[in-house]
Amino acid sequence: MIINVIQVILAVFILVGGFIKLLRMPFQVEHWRHYQYPLWFMSVIGLTEIIGAIGMISGIWISYLTVGSSVLFVLLMLGAIHSHIFRAHQSIVMIIPATICLILSIFLIIKNITFA
Repeated sequence: MIINVIQVILAVFILVGGFIKLLRMPFQVEHWRHYQYPLWFMSVIGLTEIIGAIGMISGIWISYLTVGSSVLFVLLMLGAIHSHIFRAHQSIVMIIPATICLILSIFLIIKNITFA
């Protein structure tokens, strides 16, 4: 049961982030400029996050989707951490949300591979 709650929380968090990027909210565009990535890449990442979130929710019933979405989130969160620290030179505080998502994703991979 707790695994499903973690999946839903992680999926909702990533889904919101995906829509923020896809809708090109002004504050996100400003962040993206600090990262020095092209704006089209923000849309690609946003769409990827939405697809991953849908997979994560579907993973409640089909566990391999949880593993696949979690692997995708690990890659996205590593990219987010890299962007915050090395591309935008932001403080370590800025990586806390991405780090939490990274840890939860790794946890879900371990739990679903161990008990599948």
